Amino acid sequence: MSATDINSAVPGSGAASRRMGWLYGGILLGLLNTFAVATYAALGVSRNYVFVDNLILRAVGSDLPTTNAYLSQKIPTSVDWLVMLAVGMIAGGFLAALLKGGLTTRAVPKLWASRFGDSRPKRFAAAFAGGFLLLYGARIAGGCTSGLVLSGVAQLAIAGFVFAVSILASGILTARLIYRGRAS
Repeated sequence: MSATDINSAVPGSGAASRRMGWLYGGILLGLLNTFAVATYAALGVSRNYVFVDNLILRAVGSDLPTTNAYLSQKIPTSVDWLVMLAVGMIAGGFLAALLKGGLTTRAVPKLWASRFGDSRPKRFAAAFAGGFLLLYGARIAGGCTSGLVLSGVAQLAIAGFVFAVSILASGILTARLIYRGRAS
């Protein structure tokens, strides 16, 4: 690691002053992962969607949370720290963007607009569809990418490494196909 690499990882140094450096982010993520494994289990947040579904269904008087095989899995019935982690991810991302000046109201990124146009409904539909497919796949698989990549790699599980390489390769391929070599 060169001095330039370290400097770009340290907040407040050069061009990286607008974002948290990868070094600090990695250390914080490692500490969170260690805490998760030591106190609960592997880190993951996709089960929180089932928790919210159950919460809503109970609020409207449905018996699905107890009669449906999928919804009656080992999902907590009250807010626990993993639910608060998901809330914290949203709040923390917003706060970090606000504090570092990266918060924007631009609904359509420039790179997306250069390829697909500046239609907000089209962008929102694509984002929703992508998020839905990702979550659907995560729930079918019994976990999410954070559970497999972050916790799997941290525990030196072969499946974690295989999935990490697969997700990175498919992300690069997808970006190249969608954006066809356009730079951000």
